[in-house]
Amino acid sequence: MKNFTIIALAWLALCAVTAEAKPKKSEEKPAPAPSATPAVPVNSAEQVDVNSIKEKYWARGDESELGVVQNRLYSKSRKVELSLFGGVTTSDPFLSIKNYGGSVGFHFSEYLAAEVMAWKYGASGSNALEVLQDPTGANSNANINKPKSFIGAEAVGSILYGKLSLLGQKIIYFDLHLAGGAGITATQNGSYFTPSVGIGQQVYLTQKLTLKIDYRLQRYNEEIIDRIKTLSPSFNKSIGSRVNFNNSIMIGVSYFFGSNPGDQKPGDVK
Repeated sequence: MKNFTIIALAWLALCAVTAEAKPKKSEEKPAPAPSATPAVPVNSAEQVDVNSIKEKYWARGDESELGVVQNRLYSKSRKVELSLFGGVTTSDPFLSIKNYGGSVGFHFSEYLAAEVMAWKYGASGSNALEVLQDPTGANSNANINKPKSFIGAEAVGSILYGKLSLLGQKIIYFDLHLAGGAGITATQNGSYFTPSVGIGQQVYLTQKLTLKIDYRLQRYNEEIIDRIKTLSPSFNKSIGSRVNFNNSIMIGVSYFFGSNPGDQKPGDVK
């Protein structure tokens, strides 16, 4: 009986120790949930910084990607440009005027050039002048002043270079430029100082040949000679002056002479 009591007491002590070692259900901690990125509410004070994302994207330092827009398949820097052109000029409503000539220029860089140009005018009476003609010979003319030629110089700034897709079949390269300068216009009545401004565009046919379209506005003060009143004391004499504006549109071709290390070959990646 004494032995049985000792065994029972030992078994109860073992059970008590086991119960203390086992954690209670109330003290057990739940397993941590899988981590997830909390969604940012649209109206939350912490918004996505789009500008920061853009800066990080463009600051990757990949020159092969960032520098591609600067590549030029058609380069003009340090080259001589020879142009031939023809066109029409509107000035006096009593005249129909055509012009033809050429220019030579030098490109200091892709963006700046200087050139000299000269052209001849071919002027004849317009339809408006024919209306004034009188078969009797009286008042059969108007006091017109036919332009003969122009020679001058100008600075040219190329402000836009790019390419366009033609019907998805061909890439067209073009160059838009602004021009400003001055020269001398020779006319039937005399020669006059003529400032001018212009805008034009070149379409590259090859690396050296372009199709060129130019518009120029020129201004000069011209003297008017009386050629109508044959019996008047003022006949063949100056009767005043007026401001003349020439609007010229010219189309032609240009050819570039020379080369530079920046020139690319047509097969280069653009």
